[in-house]
Amino acid sequence: MTLKISNKREANFYWGYICKLLNIFIENPKDYKETRPLILSLLEQHNFKGEGKINIINNINSLSEQCVLSENELTFLIQSNERFTNWFWYKLVLSRNIYNLNKSLDSQYQFHEPNSLKEQTQTNNEDIFSFYRLNTSPYSTQEKKEIIMTFFDLINLSRTDKAIVINKTKNNWLINEELERFNWIDSENEKLCEWTLNYTNEYAIKNNHSLPYIGNINIENYYSKFLLVFDLWEAHNDTKKLFITSIKKALSQKKHREKQKDKKQCSFNLSEKNIIQLALLSEHQGKPKNHILESLINSKYQELINSNK
Repeated sequence: MTLKISNKREANFYWGYICKLLNIFIENPKDYKETRPLILSLLEQHNFKGEGKINIINNINSLSEQCVLSENELTFLIQSNERFTNWFWYKLVLSRNIYNLNKSLDSQYQFHEPNSLKEQTQTNNEDIFSFYRLNTSPYSTQEKKEIIMTFFDLINLSRTDKAIVINKTKNNWLINEELERFNWIDSENEKLCEWTLNYTNEYAIKNNHSLPYIGNINIENYYSKFLLVFDLWEAHNDTKKLFITSIKKALSQKKHREKQKDKKQCSFNLSEKNIIQLALLSEHQGKPKNHILESLINSKYQELINSNK
């Protein structure tokens, strides 16, 4: 009889099980292939031999089959984007265990799980992050994802019930994301994204709204910070829609002011004939009158420069 460890997901579960069984923390091997010899060695060190050792191995093998999710069952979490990962990471770190996470997901959109899941999650109320010393301040999205997967690996909950929690998470997120995708913000423009975050804070103060504190979460850029604040903002959808209208208007005004920054007003007279001609050129080319004048001036100026070469 041996430990049936064939991938990282299973190795995480076995590692978590032995830590709980012995009530000690052992560093999780980076290579999952090292988990089996580590556990067998630990069992020997703690005098689990003969039939006692076989019973433990049988029990953990059986539990692994019932509890460890496959990569396919984790597809939504694995393929999720940075925006979702930051949102879910915040909820997970705040919850610390599956019981609190489940309550948080239920309370936000009034989802209700089967009584069997409610009873099982109540027994999973230990601080997973503290006991297993999981990193609570990862910087990259990929590292956050890895720890999220490890969190689900460690929970002694059936695959069916874990799938219910993940599906509930997905439903919560889709309701949240579909409110606004913010495709109209240039995510590569750091100064603009910093402006959106500052505008959000000023808007909240002006309108007496309470925004979430995200200072304890490492975020890679201002755009992601802005999205996380918006996604975690516990406000009615109508309130959020008013904010979206407001920031869109403010952004439009900002862009207009920046376009006008290098322009100065000119005052000169044109003949009535030239005014009519300018209007016809503007209509024909589909450009504002000032653009027509600028184009003509640039063209004549370039002719002058070329003639003097």
